[in-house]
Amino acid sequence: MTALPAPRSLADQLRQWSEERVAHLMRLRPDLATPPPQDSTQLASRAATRASALRALDRLTLADLAVLHDLVTRGATPRAALEEGAISLDRLEELALVWDGTEGLRAVTVVAELLARATAPTGPVPEPALVTSEQSPTLVARTAAGAAFDVVRRIEVLLDHWGTQPPSVLRTGGLGVRDLKTAALLLHVDEREAALLVDVATSAALLAPGSVGEAEAWLPTDAYDAWCRLEAAERWQRVARAWLTSARTPAKVGGKDAAGKSVNALAPALVDPHQVDTRIVALQQLAELSPTEGLATGTGLPSLVARVRWLRPRRPSDQPALVASAVEEATVLGLVGMGVLTPAGRALLAGHDAAEILAPLLPEPLDHVLIQGDLTAIAPGPLLPALAARLQQVADVESRGGATVYRFASGSLRRGLDAGWTAAEIHAFLESVSRTPVPQPLSYLVDDTARTYGTVRVGYAEAFLRSDDEAALAHLVADPKAASLGLRLLAPTVVISTAPIDVLLARLRELGLAPVVEASDGTVHVARPDTLRSRTPRSSPTARDAAREAAQVAAAVAAVRAGDRVASSRGRDVIANTPAGALAALRAAIEGGSSVVIEYLDNHGTRSERIVDPRRVEGGQLTAYDHRSEDERAFAVHRIGSVRPTD
Repeated sequence: MTALPAPRSLADQLRQWSEERVAHLMRLRPDLATPPPQDSTQLASRAATRASALRALDRLTLADLAVLHDLVTRGATPRAALEEGAISLDRLEELALVWDGTEGLRAVTVVAELLARATAPTGPVPEPALVTSEQSPTLVARTAAGAAFDVVRRIEVLLDHWGTQPPSVLRTGGLGVRDLKTAALLLHVDEREAALLVDVATSAALLAPGSVGEAEAWLPTDAYDAWCRLEAAERWQRVARAWLTSARTPAKVGGKDAAGKSVNALAPALVDPHQVDTRIVALQQLAELSPTEGLATGTGLPSLVARVRWLRPRRPSDQPALVASAVEEATVLGLVGMGVLTPAGRALLAGHDAAEILAPLLPEPLDHVLIQGDLTAIAPGPLLPALAARLQQVADVESRGGATVYRFASGSLRRGLDAGWTAAEIHAFLESVSRTPVPQPLSYLVDDTARTYGTVRVGYAEAFLRSDDEAALAHLVADPKAASLGLRLLAPTVVISTAPIDVLLARLRELGLAPVVEASDGTVHVARPDTLRSRTPRSSPTARDAAREAAQVAAAVAAVRAGDRVASSRGRDVIANTPAGALAALRAAIEGGSSVVIEYLDNHGTRSERIVDPRRVEGGQLTAYDHRSEDERAFAVHRIGSVRPTD
């Protein structure tokens, strides 16, 4: 087999790589693949840009950086002289940060410039060890499964509530502080966890801004209804995967931004470009432990922070906070239990089906409750979604946990009557879902609430009240608490009000009455509250689709190879006479340390050809040694008409 000649530039080395290796480079550095490069020369040119190189450097470990600093200091060095850092060298080469020329390995020029002002690591740089402790896999699985189930249930409770009583969208695009507190009380969690849940629901496209009249509010999306029909494990996988690929940082809610203002939940600016990578790197370290080994209490998290700091040493100072929040949020979501990455969490991290692993650990939904004599109903486990929704129309959730306690009261039963239920339908429903006999006190409460329901009727006058109970109307008119309603007694059974009907209804209910709306023909108008929805937003750009990414990489590799064949058919010494081609040729000359001939149009409109030794390309300027003036000069790149190699 004929040995390939030593590359003269990074572009030459990329031409010699296999398609699989070029594809691997584009997966490691996805910015190189979009749009597809024309050929290896343009691919090398992109890899040598400052912005792209910085992104690649940010993914290096402390050991990789130490080897790279050493190589930059030495200059071109034979590989044999650098065998101590062989693993790091392979990593640097596959990232196209170094290339192997005739004189040995050398760093890409822009990398040397970027590291010139950085402090080089000195001495050995061992990888920090994680502080761990043994845990019971069974207990870990149960704990994490319980957390996963709670997340799904709480998101469903919250979005069902917001489907009829949505909170407003702030002018800045976030969720108000008061609305977040209300959500936390509804879900029986603290505000930090509530911020995480609403953020995850948004990332999973279950919650989005929508129009309610002329206002904008946070509403469940169309996709939420389809999500509710999935099995619990599938629902969990959807929200957990959305969290894993989201750049949003809900842990910062309640803090202060750079301007000193309070950070609201769901604020558009609540993102961090390093969030996804930090989260995945942190969980990958837990995935390397055995299933019985997890972070030790107290000391485990600091050791993980130190490990991630070693793996990503160039990240900003807030990296420890991102690592800590990643573990905290993964625990709330059920990916981590007792410091151990669960089997479902490992599957999710690897891109496999995690739902089938979690499903056997979740409780089976029940189709019944146990109604007690104290006007409560106990659900000893999760209820079927349809049953839970109907039960919450006539009962209030009193407490949640392993079992959910619902309480029946006049107010909750009136809510069912407002939604269109009749007393007979409530009785039939209770008897069908209870495994215990319906106690007499509850039956009496249903009948009594239904009997008093609608004794006061509200109509459109601006509004009027009508009731056969003359004493009740007289008491209402005389009540100081009703003074703001502008009530006036027209007849013993009729009162008019100056308040709009929607305001009147709400205030009468606050005063303990149970009014219903009367139509123009005297019949009672009962309507179920509208369930509001917003349009499902497009997938977040951070939620990358693996199949689409693979197709993009394959298309980019095919474009590069096709361009290389075209360039090869023209010969090596071709003239680069396009802006992209000129930039690529100049960067190739910088890497190879070679001279080129440029056709240049100066400020006076004079066109000339100059032999130059390119040094760097930055900010639209070429800095090069000009052989004519025997001095280093700056040339505007847009004035360079063509670039060709010297003889």
